[in-house]
Amino acid sequence: MKKYLFFFLIVLSTVSCNKNPQDEKWKSLDDTYRQRYFVNQFAFNMMNVYYLWKDEIQNGLNAWKGSEEPVSKVKSLRYKDAQGRDVDKWTVLTDNIKGMQEQVDGNTKSMGIDFSLYAAGENNERVAVVVNFTYEGSPAALAGIKRGDVIVAIDGQTLTPDNYKDIINETILGSKSAKLAFNDGREISLEPVQMYLNPVGCHKIIEKEDRKIGYLFFSSFTRDAAADLVNVFSEFNYAGITELVLDLRYNGGGYMLTSEVLASMIAPEKVVNSKCIFQRDIFNSILTETWGEEYTQFNTDFTIEGTLGNYEISTSGANPNIDKLTVIMTKSSASASESTICGLMPYMDVTIVGQNSYGKYCGGYIVESKYWYDLYKNELSEDTYNAGIKYTDNWGIYVMVSRYADKDGNTPCMPDGFEPDIKVDDDPLDGYELGDENETMLYTAINGKAPERSRSGLRKKASAPLEFQFERPTIAIKSKPFHK
Repeated sequence: MKKYLFFFLIVLSTVSCNKNPQDEKWKSLDDTYRQRYFVNQFAFNMMNVYYLWKDEIQNGLNAWKGSEEPVSKVKSLRYKDAQGRDVDKWTVLTDNIKGMQEQVDGNTKSMGIDFSLYAAGENNERVAVVVNFTYEGSPAALAGIKRGDVIVAIDGQTLTPDNYKDIINETILGSKSAKLAFNDGREISLEPVQMYLNPVGCHKIIEKEDRKIGYLFFSSFTRDAAADLVNVFSEFNYAGITELVLDLRYNGGGYMLTSEVLASMIAPEKVVNSKCIFQRDIFNSILTETWGEEYTQFNTDFTIEGTLGNYEISTSGANPNIDKLTVIMTKSSASASESTICGLMPYMDVTIVGQNSYGKYCGGYIVESKYWYDLYKNELSEDTYNAGIKYTDNWGIYVMVSRYADKDGNTPCMPDGFEPDIKVDDDPLDGYELGDENETMLYTAINGKAPERSRSGLRKKASAPLEFQFERPTIAIKSKPFHK
């Protein structure tokens, strides 16, 4: 598949106002304005060329001014439907692009707790943090915190609908140490540490009558997960599994290349060996005209751009050539999770167990402003380049670039996610760890029906989990920010 190096003219329109950083008038402006100008220059050019819905928002792009607050400007321009609701909920400009990248790569400061939130109390006047799982080797795991543990207070403060967001953002999701109080009377103090949150979790082989089932819990498509996935599927292949339960219930996505690696070990071997089309990309009109048709194919050899450098991996010998695929999904299953299933569906029967997935049907580029200024250094004056680097330090954008589709151009999870074939709610309070055959969703995936038992006590006092879930990043990242 031929690719082109695509250079675009830096069309600044009203963003630039033909400012020269050496002009006397320009020198009189304060740093806030200068920063806005250069961040807007970067963000405007990214949106004006790469944005999936560029044609639909062209009037807004034409009216973009260099003095506008850039974060809110990008958010206001995201494509909306006729009722004014966001169609694009994901494009975002940030002044902490390194923090975003760390989160997506799984290398971040963390206690190692993944959780959901539930209303609690007779009148739902309290909020409970229910642990979904802990990452291996994390402070939480080492402290003995497990799936189903219920946190009711943090640093002595009972969690309520009015305070829980701020408290959780500062502690469990932030970099602050905290004392966690549990509903069973335990109090545990935790200090977050910089660590890799390994998404390749529980994996095992389940033998049931004449069936041999591989089970994999996978929580994020990080770049560094690819090699671990190959090791897991090599074990599955050696054991001779004929079925796979792929648990993506908390997987908000990640790198599309890791998705390609995973899919190439799940698809029928004849499909992979024939290098059939795995996924198509649908771009805006400019990129379609410039790049032409873009697609990825099933493969066995990959170059992984890991956090510690590039390396080669092969999936040869790691495809068990399964007869049946069952996928566990919830509203937290998004983006690269959905694209993986989208690409596999034309080639094999897929049964989805759980709830509707999220419905993020597009992928994008994470681009640091410095990368953009460096790329176009020769097309900028030296003063503009130097000022751009100075005033946009650690700024970047996650911009939607393409809608992913299967080999036939279809995106079955658009717009509201995949519908489950077998509906069942996730229940971290059912008393079973992930990977236990009696755990509610895994039981359903194996047996084709939900277990017959009463719902856990906390949920009897709440109709559903709280809507505000501290969403995992719903990310589908194209491997290279620009074609070369």
